[in-house]
Amino acid sequence: MKKILTLMTVSALLFSACSKDKDPINAVETNGKTTLSFDARFGNQDFALNTDFTAEGKTFNFNKFRYWISNVVLVNTNGEEFKVPGSYYLLEETGTITLTGVNNDLPTTVYPATKREEVVLKDLKAGDYKTLKFAVGVDPKYNDNLSLLAGELSPLNGMTNVSWMWLTSYIFTSATGKVTEGANSKTLKIETGLNANYKTVVLDLPQTLKVSGEKSSGVSLNVDLAKAFDGIDVMTTPVVGAAQASAMAAVATNYSNKVFTVKAVN
Repeated sequence: MKKILTLMTVSALLFSACSKDKDPINAVETNGKTTLSFDARFGNQDFALNTDFTAEGKTFNFNKFRYWISNVVLVNTNGEEFKVPGSYYLLEETGTITLTGVNNDLPTTVYPATKREEVVLKDLKAGDYKTLKFAVGVDPKYNDNLSLLAGELSPLNGMTNVSWMWLTSYIFTSATGKVTEGANSKTLKIETGLNANYKTVVLDLPQTLKVSGEKSSGVSLNVDLAKAFDGIDVMTTPVVGAAQASAMAAVATNYSNKVFTVKAVN
């Protein structure tokens, strides 16, 4: 009888030990997060509203700078892509905006003064990433139908335009203010939109971005608004919209390959 009890005790201990081995006490989390920081600049100066910036003999002063970042993708060191679901973000520096026609219950809607330069990407697959991709603008699925919502997409933020097409669509980028050259001063309104101008930015990272559940990581980007105007004579064409199709296409291309650069990975 004692032998049987002893065997039962040993078996119980062994079963308990095996069970403990299987408990995920020291399991490493498979998901992590990272922060994308968008440092707005104008040339070599930090961007700010209601501030004079000089470039090529012209003085720029802005009261608004806004743009959509969407469909973020991280590419790991094996070349595999991780698409961040619902990644639609409005980056901006703007004063108070009074909106009309965006809310059926109110004649006007006030959008508050906002400065937003960071995006936190959550529930990322742990791994080592070498490339960051994102689009500037909103893809046709959502751009053609504002009743569809994803991420931060909403007509209540004042980034839509009914005059560009027979249907309302999103404004992809918007920089407004004034530009002065000598005694001449013009109201500046440089905007992009329309499906043809939906562009993807591809940035190779200078060092590996390590994402894990154990610590946070981040990528800092420079956003040089001055580069958006490359090749555009803003004194001749101070307003860029759908009616200035070639100028709008040029500005959209500038956003895709000149405006965004990597500053640091941490």
